[in-house]
Amino acid sequence: MDDLNKNVAGAEAASEEVEKKSLVVVSACAARFFKTSLGGLTFYDSKKGKDWNLKSSVCVDFVNLIGKKFSRSGRIYGYVDPGIVSAAENFSNYCTNADFNAFVTGVMDRLCHEANDPARRSLSEGYVVFAHYQDFQERDHVLVVMLGKKGGYDFDDNDNLTPKGTESLNLQDFRQAACMDLTAFASSFPENKGEAYLYFIKGNSKSEFFNAALGCSDSIPGKVCVDNLKSALAAYFVEEAKDLSAADRRKIHTRVVNYIENRAGERVHLSEIQREIDKCLPSKSPHHGGLTKFISENSERFKVSEEFQPSSVTAKNMGFVDVKLPSGDFDGRIKLDAVAIGDKGADLSVDKDFVYLTIKLPSDVSEKLKGIGAENI
Repeated sequence: MDDLNKNVAGAEAASEEVEKKSLVVVSACAARFFKTSLGGLTFYDSKKGKDWNLKSSVCVDFVNLIGKKFSRSGRIYGYVDPGIVSAAENFSNYCTNADFNAFVTGVMDRLCHEANDPARRSLSEGYVVFAHYQDFQERDHVLVVMLGKKGGYDFDDNDNLTPKGTESLNLQDFRQAACMDLTAFASSFPENKGEAYLYFIKGNSKSEFFNAALGCSDSIPGKVCVDNLKSALAAYFVEEAKDLSAADRRKIHTRVVNYIENRAGERVHLSEIQREIDKCLPSKSPHHGGLTKFISENSERFKVSEEFQPSSVTAKNMGFVDVKLPSGDFDGRIKLDAVAIGDKGADLSVDKDFVYLTIKLPSDVSEKLKGIGAENI
């Protein structure tokens, strides 16, 4: 058994080593993002540091470290908007000429341009780290990571901006990060009809200027997408699918909720959700494709990206609805599929007019209510 454990441990270590070696960093550097003044005018500016030493393990370690953050956080997916010309041209040019310095300069110019918008509130100074790498499938990716000025990493100085070592990259003041799949971008831009190739995660900063600077004009957080999807499904049943039986509507709702819950932490597409709905309908039903069409026609009411990633918490909330009385006497949430209609014997039921909710109380709660109100009955 000991030999078996050693062999398993050795295989796992070898696998980890192969995975680590399979990731290749092509280029990496950092740039400083700071406030400066000229002639009494204060504005944001930037300065690029030296290219990092690609022979050092710190480059691969940095990419792996950010990759773990992406795997743990809810990703926000998007595309580069062809209408944001400077950003679109910067990515397109990089795919063509692979001029890393020009690409970094272009992104930093965009960041400063967005930061200097008079309508934007003040932003924190910091650093931006860039890394172009190839994954084990030999797909090209670019990471753009914004860090604050607090401790958590250690550059040699503010000119070179090269990290002293892996231990300097615990990123306590991580702000935001974006990753672009350059291979997917090259094949689908500017039509943007394939899977999203640009995705973001947010750390200590929630400012949208980072997304805008990278040319992404339509990126909706997974939580917002799930909340809006829940509202859109309810509205669809009332406005477009009233002819469906109550049993069919409940079946569809349950299937969508289960699908979202089972895909927590993964990419979800509206088209996939529609396919789950269509499985609940007869082959000749006029409601095939109905929800996606309804959301598209009501995009201002229900902002749901074609592709999004719900976190585990967000996915679990899909099947619940918040109930808060104006008086403030009750504030809680109920699981929609647990509510029976018109069945007063059920643990949780609503009347046929959907006005009053009836709850079968646990015995301990009943006893407490008896204790404070028996004389009034």
